[in-house]
Amino acid sequence: MPDGAVGATLPGPIGPYRVEGVLGQGAMSVVYRATDSRDGRAVALKLLRAELLAAAERNAVLARFGREAQIGLRLDHPNIVRVHDYGTLDAGQGGAPYLAMELVRGRELKHYLEADQTLSTPQAGGLMLAVLDALGYAHDRNVIHRDIKPANIVVQDDLTPKLADFGIAQVSSSDLTQAGDLLGTPAYMAPELLRGEKADARSDLFSAGVVLYYLLAQRRPFSGSVATVMQQILFVEPPPPSHGNPELPPPFDTVILKALAKAPADRYPSAAAFADALRHALAVAGTARVATPAAERTLFNAGLPAAAPPPDRDALTAALESALRAIPGQPLDERRLAELLGLLADWQSGQGGDAGRWQAVILGAGIGPLTDLIIAAAPAPRAAPATQRRDWMPLVRLFAALGRALAATPAADPTNIDRARMSAARIGFDLSGRFFLYSGELNRVLMDGDNPDIQMLSLDFLRLEILQHALEELGAEAELAQSRSAMLMFAVQVIRKVTQILRACTDGNDGLARFGVAIILANIEELIVMAQRLFETGGQATGGLPQDAVAEFIAAAGRFAALSVEELRGEVGQGSMTGSMTGGGSADSFAARLRGVGQLYLFATRLTAPDCAPLMHSLSTMLYGLVAGLTADLGNAPVDDTGARTRLVALAEMASGLGWSEVERIALTALRRWAVAGVAA
Repeated sequence: MPDGAVGATLPGPIGPYRVEGVLGQGAMSVVYRATDSRDGRAVALKLLRAELLAAAERNAVLARFGREAQIGLRLDHPNIVRVHDYGTLDAGQGGAPYLAMELVRGRELKHYLEADQTLSTPQAGGLMLAVLDALGYAHDRNVIHRDIKPANIVVQDDLTPKLADFGIAQVSSSDLTQAGDLLGTPAYMAPELLRGEKADARSDLFSAGVVLYYLLAQRRPFSGSVATVMQQILFVEPPPPSHGNPELPPPFDTVILKALAKAPADRYPSAAAFADALRHALAVAGTARVATPAAERTLFNAGLPAAAPPPDRDALTAALESALRAIPGQPLDERRLAELLGLLADWQSGQGGDAGRWQAVILGAGIGPLTDLIIAAAPAPRAAPATQRRDWMPLVRLFAALGRALAATPAADPTNIDRARMSAARIGFDLSGRFFLYSGELNRVLMDGDNPDIQMLSLDFLRLEILQHALEELGAEAELAQSRSAMLMFAVQVIRKVTQILRACTDGNDGLARFGVAIILANIEELIVMAQRLFETGGQATGGLPQDAVAEFIAAAGRFAALSVEELRGEVGQGSMTGSMTGGGSADSFAARLRGVGQLYLFATRLTAPDCAPLMHSLSTMLYGLVAGLTADLGNAPVDDTGARTRLVALAEMASGLGWSEVERIALTALRRWAVAGVAA
């Protein structure tokens, strides 16, 4: 999991662990980077935010959190995220439970898939062989994961996968998970689980087959709404993965479709059997890698090519000079930037050459002209298009790389290094000045009038983010710290503006001003997205926000959410009837308004001022009760009520995003009724 920004305010010690930064934040937990004070080991520390749990959800969430700890402590495998420790904070610190886990440097597999970072067939096959090895290890210990999906597979930088999140796993000796419980992610769920039957090892293999299909075909075998996916998994045979990826060798169709068989008896009997079939397909396709025991495995251990002779440094100097002198009249795209960075790296690995000439080229053809170009073309809100360059950030990255290359040159002239630092300081000073000038202007635009141009503000804020990224690239630490402070001040103003809009919606006699609710929600969502980005670029120091602003926002969000959900509840009968006749037109509005409420709540969970914990708990309990009641009512609708089904999909998605697993379970269980009945989605 990648490191996140270090906030200005972090919690004190959590058990024996010293907190050093934020790695990530979910709806119900925060994951910190921490160090074990006993042995100096770096860990990922997952802390459950107990103040956000409504009473009806608390026992189930705590049980699943504890199960994740107990299972993680007993599983020791190179492709499973290791759990080191489990504990509970003192009552004075909130009494929340925490997990200390292995700190994995990498990203979730879903980020590769969503970013269209296609893995090759041998890469995807090797990755899945490692996942199957981990599953086989868990199954041998009577642990069924039950939620295999890309978000629960962390991929390290060398593409080694680590299986994570055993929170809903089934253990043969445990009664925490019973047959009929609908927990997990529907798009990856085996048919028997949708039918309410007990999970076994073959259920995990079905889910692994869905992941492998997605990796190799670059699309999911089952897609659409939650209800549609459920019905497809139960009754529809997916197309062979080669239909989505014609370059995929034919043997993989047979392997994957067997894993996706509707009946468990028709699937592979074990993870080892699935792995053997996959390994055979890789071999037949001519893409096999030698399989080694898990303890010795590196995924891609093909033989290294023969060493190339050291590059000619004088030739590299000439090539660099030619490329640098072309930049003012020719855009620097990512390909050309990569070539230039390659020249810099090759020079360092070369031999001989005129070091003085190399330094002169870096300064005279690179750093000097780039300094003027970067300052002249710096992005600015509402700047004239003629002054802008689309390649501005690549220019900044190249400038920073040239400075590092100069400093790393053997026998580099200290005078040249000083000249490069002065150029970097000149750019940093200019960008910092622009940053404060434009952030002040945007702040004025935000607070002037009742209806600021939110889209314009978002675009202009994006330019501020670019300026801040440039300061990071240049290593301008003092200017960067000042910019983060400015971002947090701007975030406070955004929160106050959202609060103002929410009050205008709820304090009048006409409730939500029915004719303008879509525009209001769109503006709120835009502002909230902006505020979330402000927190991220400002260092996530949400604990340093004025508590009065946080408290006022939470109170206004609670009133707005309560009124929104009550109005949606009032529309359920009429809306469901309309949905049945029109195919769900009013259900689209229902989903949009519900999404706005969820966005408000998710943002409120990011405001971690300690004194606001009671307000957060009150907001969570109130919203939870309203949404749970609405979900239960819709779940009792007749199976021919398509409007109710569409609304339940929206509620399931909202509950999943908020971390309300019990509400999600209620919604999914109701949707299962439609799917099992074979009602067309």
